[in-house]
Amino acid sequence: MTSPGAVARSGPLTAPALLSTLALLGAAVAALDVLLRGGVVEPRAAVAFGLTVAFGEAIRIALPRGRESAPLALTAGLGYALCFDIGGTRTTYSAAQVVAVVALGTVCGVAVQSYVGRRPRPGYVGRRIAVTAFVALVFRSWLMPGPVAGLLNRHNPPALGLTLAGLTLLAIAMDHFLAALLAQLEPGRVTGLPFANARRQPPGRPDGHQVGPLLLRLLTGFRADCMATFRVCPTVLLFAVSVALSARSLGVWVLPIAAAPILVVQRSLRRYAEISATYQQTIRALSRVTELADYTEPGHARRVCHLALAIGRDLALPESDLLDLEYAALLHDIGQLSLTDPIPGGATVLIAPDRAASVASLGAAVVRQTGVLDQVAEILEHQFQPFRAERADEPVALAGAIIRAANAYDDLVGGALDPDRRLAALHRIRLGMAAEYDPRVVESLTRIVEAVEPYPG
Repeated sequence: MTSPGAVARSGPLTAPALLSTLALLGAAVAALDVLLRGGVVEPRAAVAFGLTVAFGEAIRIALPRGRESAPLALTAGLGYALCFDIGGTRTTYSAAQVVAVVALGTVCGVAVQSYVGRRPRPGYVGRRIAVTAFVALVFRSWLMPGPVAGLLNRHNPPALGLTLAGLTLLAIAMDHFLAALLAQLEPGRVTGLPFANARRQPPGRPDGHQVGPLLLRLLTGFRADCMATFRVCPTVLLFAVSVALSARSLGVWVLPIAAAPILVVQRSLRRYAEISATYQQTIRALSRVTELADYTEPGHARRVCHLALAIGRDLALPESDLLDLEYAALLHDIGQLSLTDPIPGGATVLIAPDRAASVASLGAAVVRQTGVLDQVAEILEHQFQPFRAERADEPVALAGAIIRAANAYDDLVGGALDPDRRLAALHRIRLGMAAEYDPRVVESLTRIVEAVEPYPG
């Protein structure tokens, strides 16, 4: 895990790194508070839950689209915060002790992952600590002494279960929201896509025209994060509440009992992530065929894909549509392989629209032969169709318009960093607005291009 000193030496402290730094400082203060108040209360439970959190983080899995999941660690952390009785004895440890134990376990588990070369995304540690601190403070400092004290004394399982489930659900929603927010605040992100030369806006001073898209991207990111982990959330919710309720009779032995089914779910998720990664690698490999055969310029498909995804995120496309957009952007030139007379430089923007549409149809026919990419094939067929306002909001039409604009821009600019060439390309594309190109897509493309410095810095 990167130390605060290393972050300071490498450049300005970013928002995700700042969250992790503040969370670790808060955890250190919590640990100091525990020591000053007489040491760890109920150390057997603290060690058991801390080790489970560390183990869960050490086997953290990477889900598709760059998301990470550690269901066992999250379950153990929330369960420790919500435990009100262990082995028939009412728990008396404080919220500060929960934060300190979970933070130590998280750091140890992340350190193991970092040692093998799998560092978490920026802000991950801070997010985990912040969510645990929220649950611990609400439950142990407010609900236990007050509103639910009567339920605890009477040990009313249904009412207690509903209360704990509601708080756990709120914590999971908070975790997803922080993940979406931190994704937007990662350094070098332009409309949701990392660019090496992104021009960063001063903190707290976004451009006025970017506030709306930023909120849309935040909501879209929140929804996408929920959808990416919807197989995990019910498991975490169920077992976090079960651990808190069952610890009364089973004690800390509830942890290995609850861990077994969670590990089964996690193994299934790992297999799913591996299959998805293999599928994406196959698509990316196919996208390079046109480059290796000298039909298109090197790196063209990759650049078009990056730019198309940036536009899609800027326009707040759903995650499922972004996946189809990514595949279509990577394969948008596959139809050129059927040409006996290659297009110079593979620049379809420089040929007649009828010929470009014919090439796109040939590519769609090839993609449709896979039997599983019908939506992608439809996008390829639509990429050279004239703009029609009445169909602009259809997912396939919008995706096709995005690929057309991104492809035209890269055909005209390529990998050049010359600002005059970029402005000339934007000017040419703007001349075709409302006739060839969707105006919303062109405006989004302009915002993205203007947010990138002309020279590497």
